[in-house]
Amino acid sequence: MPLPNLDKYLYAFKDVRPNRSNGSTSPHKVCMLYAIMNLIEEGRIKRNVVYFTSELKNRFAWHFERYKSGNDALNPGLPFFHLRSSGFWHHIVRPGQEETYKSLRSPSEKSILETIEHVSLDPELYQLLQDPVCAAQLRIALADNLDSREEGFEQWAKATGRTDKTIKNYIGALKGSISNWLSEAGLIEQNLLTISDYFEIQRLSNGAMKLQEFSDYDSRGKGMYKAALNLYREYLDELTDATVIQDVYTIEQDSTLQPTEKTILVQARRGQGKFRERLIAHWKRCAVTHYDKVSLLVASHIKSWAKSNNGERLDPYNGLLLSPNLDKAFDLHYLSFAENGKLLIAEQLGDYEKLGIYKEMTIPLHSLHQEYMAFHRESFYNKRM
Repeated sequence: MPLPNLDKYLYAFKDVRPNRSNGSTSPHKVCMLYAIMNLIEEGRIKRNVVYFTSELKNRFAWHFERYKSGNDALNPGLPFFHLRSSGFWHHIVRPGQEETYKSLRSPSEKSILETIEHVSLDPELYQLLQDPVCAAQLRIALADNLDSREEGFEQWAKATGRTDKTIKNYIGALKGSISNWLSEAGLIEQNLLTISDYFEIQRLSNGAMKLQEFSDYDSRGKGMYKAALNLYREYLDELTDATVIQDVYTIEQDSTLQPTEKTILVQARRGQGKFRERLIAHWKRCAVTHYDKVSLLVASHIKSWAKSNNGERLDPYNGLLLSPNLDKAFDLHYLSFAENGKLLIAEQLGDYEKLGIYKEMTIPLHSLHQEYMAFHRESFYNKRM
């Protein structure tokens, strides 16, 4: 079946009419749509029916913590109700509640549950969201509703443990010196923090590193300019899941794989399926903190997906079950583990205790984990150099 017109929904997603009444852009609608896109991608939403459940609210909260500003209050009911103005978000009202629904303006969660049965998206949009390539483009389009990437990047960088001074230096470099050098080379017309496309930033990063002026200043600054570009790229990757989508597309286009193999690998890349099940069976809880609500934990590869072969990508001994903060820091090689399981923490992580990370933490490693962990430690130490 051919896909519907993507451009129509790219335009709609770039302007979902976020609330700007407090002088900054509210991220509520963006975070609600991100949450639904995640649940569709993970197979948690299997039909074009979206209920106002705890699972949806928890996933919304996960995104909201990353993109909120000082005055924003966590209230998933707001976007669940007000996205009806978008034109592609349709409330299915409970029988007998039509008049009550018409009178609602800013309803409570209780009144939402009492009056709205569920939400359905435009069928064409739901079809597009099931396609990983289209979903990636729609996710990037949504990011245009947020304030300048500067504010979002600043909040995200703080959440990953960077100090205010480091973040200020990185932002200054990105929208100042690096943007100016790229502009003088004819590679860019705006500052980097106005760009939300991960692959465009990757292209511009490669171009910047070929410039003599960039190399000279980066050497004097002990790698600060390169670090700023890399961190901004990591931020956009988390914002849009760009590399995950790219990897999924690569798997699906691989003619050497059988359909069943493709399904298993795609699920593993998304932290689902048999790989996740095997990690849950082995660890039963977060490998480090012992938090036992496994639905909130992340199936994390030790040796990265990009550097593993297909067998290693599915090997449960190449995985840890981690809380989201630990997973992100581990994935970015700001954390690793010694052979005896002792936690290793990079100085660049900053005030890591704010992330619930403590130097006394340990992990019980099996002998079959050791080769993978040694590979991870090598990347950990190389990143420090």
